[in-house]
Amino acid sequence: MNIQTLSKTMLTLGLLGALSACQSQQPQQVVTQTLPTKIQGSVEAIVDSWHLPGTDQVLTASEHHGLSLLQGNVHKAQLPGTFKQLRLSAISDNQWLYAALEGSKDSVFVGTLDATDAQLQPRFELTQTGLLVDNFCLFADPADQTLSIFVSDGRGRAEQWLLRQQQRWLQAPLLLRSLSLPYDADSCAVDPGNGYLYISEPLGIWRYSARIEDNPQYYPVSLVTPYGEQQAPAISLATSHSGELFALLENGQEILYWDTPDAADSWIPADTLVLKNYEATMMNLSQSSGQQTAELSFANEQQGSYASVNIALKPAPTAKTLPIVRPKSQSQPAEQFGDAMDDPAIWVHPSNPAASLVLGTHKKQGLEVYDLKGNLLQQFKDGRLNNVDLRDGFSWQGRTISIVAASKRNDDSLAFYGIEADGTVFRLGTVPAGLNEIYGLCMAAFEGNHYVFANNKAGLTIQYTLEADKGKIAALKAREIALRSQPEGCVADDERGRLFIGEEDVGIWATSLNPTDNSQPVSVAKVGEHLVDDVEGLALSFGKSPVLVVSSQGNNSYQLYEATPPYRHLAGFRVGVDGFRGIDGTSETDGLALSTRLRTPDYPEGLLVIQDGRNRFPDQPQNFKYVSWQDVLTATGLNKLSH
Repeated sequence: MNIQTLSKTMLTLGLLGALSACQSQQPQQVVTQTLPTKIQGSVEAIVDSWHLPGTDQVLTASEHHGLSLLQGNVHKAQLPGTFKQLRLSAISDNQWLYAALEGSKDSVFVGTLDATDAQLQPRFELTQTGLLVDNFCLFADPADQTLSIFVSDGRGRAEQWLLRQQQRWLQAPLLLRSLSLPYDADSCAVDPGNGYLYISEPLGIWRYSARIEDNPQYYPVSLVTPYGEQQAPAISLATSHSGELFALLENGQEILYWDTPDAADSWIPADTLVLKNYEATMMNLSQSSGQQTAELSFANEQQGSYASVNIALKPAPTAKTLPIVRPKSQSQPAEQFGDAMDDPAIWVHPSNPAASLVLGTHKKQGLEVYDLKGNLLQQFKDGRLNNVDLRDGFSWQGRTISIVAASKRNDDSLAFYGIEADGTVFRLGTVPAGLNEIYGLCMAAFEGNHYVFANNKAGLTIQYTLEADKGKIAALKAREIALRSQPEGCVADDERGRLFIGEEDVGIWATSLNPTDNSQPVSVAKVGEHLVDDVEGLALSFGKSPVLVVSSQGNNSYQLYEATPPYRHLAGFRVGVDGFRGIDGTSETDGLALSTRLRTPDYPEGLLVIQDGRNRFPDQPQNFKYVSWQDVLTATGLNKLSH
């Protein structure tokens, strides 16, 4: 063992010891219950079995006889192969998706099982993975309307592949992401309602995020002695619709049971279920939709037998899910990995909407210019630009241009660019901001003047009046707006003379665009039921019923509010994966921009551009996602409003 490995091991053991101490301080109010197991039959070299709920059919996996759909002692359907493991996921009342690990090929066969016709219909074979697949589990996500599969090799490597979206098969499985798991991970299961991926390994059971847009955090559920109370490693995991977790221990008779977790990092003691007169090597759980009973299915590889037991479950909680909107397109990714892209702005071509532009900040190197297909057109490697905004109608050297402003963190300055009527972007220069640690920025055009609003991490926003004199830009300080903590996102309603500022840990404020108005900002929305800090990007639709769009970074959602008093909350949505276009969803969004003036066949009601802060596709750094505003209005039920 080298020193680096030894140090990592000692650190891990130290962490486990600390966790064990925390666990031992909790009262262990556990229950032990004996389960009378019903032995249903035997199949030579059986390794796994599933009982189909609501039927008398059992699907078994055998290394000699392949997949067999049995009804009593009658073989209703069979698929040849050397199968080691199988999983089922309900597609409809009597139709299931099955996935089975074929041991001789180290690949996963996927297909459909029709319980009414008693048929196994192969769909495709997952061969694209470079792993020697040793274990897998399915994830039918009701929130995102997708079905994916996790596969792992037992050596710390795993992948997530998308199979279906919105009840439609992809032409071929799509790799969503690669994961790092514990070495010798033995089994996995997914709680679809909460989006948890459970992994068992020799030291215990861990909970990960199953959704690619969620934070990549993991927590211990249970640790093996001496680090925790678990007496032996778990060899098989299963979950119910309501989120309960079951873990079969390696003695084949004890099953640990956890109720639905109250919080993402909760650590609760397990009850114990004991199989009567049976030892299992594999366990699965099958449950009909809406039912509070389920069936645990077992197989004993040594005996070649399969069995089942009925159990009562708690009611599944009513899940609060937000509508899903899927991107139409995306920009070329950043040239570097890591925290690179930050904030977009949309320029609308005066005569040809299809030639409009998306400007985006690369906060490591400058400004990037894209077309509506996401192709990179221009780059300005001018330093660490954070936020960007633009306004039309600026007078410059005898002609009218669009003016772009960006906050430059290298030297706490304002960086300016111009856009000609034909879409050519060019530099105008920089102006000192007189603001320490400049951060967020937005623009306004109000009562004949162009303004820039820039803020810093101390909570100060400065309003600047822009002037052009002899080929130079001047930014004259007009007033200060103070908040108690860090703001960033802001957006101006030029028509109504209103400025919205997002205070990251607090909420959203509104104030006047008039630089002589020194009244206190008014609260629009607070962090709480809908907004989860950090409050990040802000954008605005225009029309009779303007809508304020807010990036709620803490739960990867976007919240919609009335942009006029009383600032009523309207709806929320998320941006999800589109496997057919090969585009993932968004998460950890910083900036966003909306133009309802832009109208093209792809964006008939306008374009919403969202920065994707943590892109999850393999080898895909951060980028900007293009979303149809019409799709947002339709998904949230706001399409009847006038915009």
